[in-house]
Amino acid sequence: MKTICIISLLVLLAGNMPVYAAGPDYLSLIDEALYIEYADIKMEVYKNDKLLKYYQIEFYRKEAKMRMEFVGPAVEKGRRMLNDESNMWMYMPRTSKVIKLPLKQAFMGSDASNRDLMRLAFSKDYELTGSEQQEGTLVQLELKAKDLSVSYNKVIVLFDSQRGVPLKQEMFALSGKLIKTIDYAYDKQSDGTLYMSEMLIKDELLKNSLTKMYYENCKRRQEKPSVFFTLGSLKQ
Repeated sequence: MKTICIISLLVLLAGNMPVYAAGPDYLSLIDEALYIEYADIKMEVYKNDKLLKYYQIEFYRKEAKMRMEFVGPAVEKGRRMLNDESNMWMYMPRTSKVIKLPLKQAFMGSDASNRDLMRLAFSKDYELTGSEQQEGTLVQLELKAKDLSVSYNKVIVLFDSQRGVPLKQEMFALSGKLIKTIDYAYDKQSDGTLYMSEMLIKDELLKNSLTKMYYENCKRRQEKPSVFFTLGSLKQ
């Protein structure tokens, strides 16, 4: 009888306890905001405020697999890149060879690394360790890498909770040193969807260096077959 009374009391107390709603899944929201399966990209690399080089790229993605087709300038036309989340390859049209690229290597001499552009999965690589409300609808998020294979040990993201998009990203080394920043801008396209339109990347370890990326004709979905994202198709 005593046991029954105790159980009944616990049930009653549990029923009166407040229920707290879970907070937003910020990492999934960031991944969703940045996820596109097609875009026309123009990349400009600046040194000392002067345009050093530029590339025109067709970007394709299918879940964790990504492929880039270089369409300009003429000297780069035909170059292709493929990433299957853990490996990255480049097809060189002049030699008809496919080479494997280090993910931490600078992307075509820019401020971005290969991993920066070809592995966009915050929810897979990081965990949220803190959030702080900023002015208006802005929230500052602190992320920590799940393991040492991730390029940046800590990332701080300024997130617009009203629009559901990241605005700024700061990446830190294991020592705590700031090594890279990314600023995002967005536009609404003809279908009314908000897409990333511009990304400014600065390698804080380099002086007077900046990379600008402009995104046009973005699509959430594209119809390329799965074989398009395989190593065997990279030469085709």
